[in-house]
Amino acid sequence: MAKHYIVDGYNVIFSTNLKELGMERARGVLSEIAGLYVPDKVTIVYDGQVDVEGFTRPGVVFTKGEKADDYIKRMIERSKDRQRLVIVTRDKSIIGYAKYMRCKVLDPKRFVENPPRAAHQRLVKGVLTPKQVEFINRELAKAWGIDDAGGDQK
Repeated sequence: MAKHYIVDGYNVIFSTNLKELGMERARGVLSEIAGLYVPDKVTIVYDGQVDVEGFTRPGVVFTKGEKADDYIKRMIERSKDRQRLVIVTRDKSIIGYAKYMRCKVLDPKRFVENPPRAAHQRLVKGVLTPKQVEFINRELAKAWGIDDAGGDQK
């Protein structure tokens, strides 16, 4: 049974090293990381307007004047299969509600730093292009302050 990850976007960014990238890059990298969770569904929820710096991607929701917390809680409430839901946040209010509604909760650092084992297998099988792998690795290295001394220099 596929999972549905509901990601509290800005909470995840500010709870991880993604915050060091600046908002636009952090949102892009978070979307790339979310792509590693295929075949599971991932919805990233942000407070704000759809056209924030022109950022639109599949699986990304900007709440347009509504708090992301309220939007996420409503998604949980309306779900017909809450056992599939995995809520990614450090927000205590959302965590409490998610647990009360019998959803799983995942720490943002774990979501960002440890994608599912299947993601690593897809990298090996070539589902992601080498350019995509390089981009993700480069952005994560920058976010985590890792020197690229051992990597390919172009």
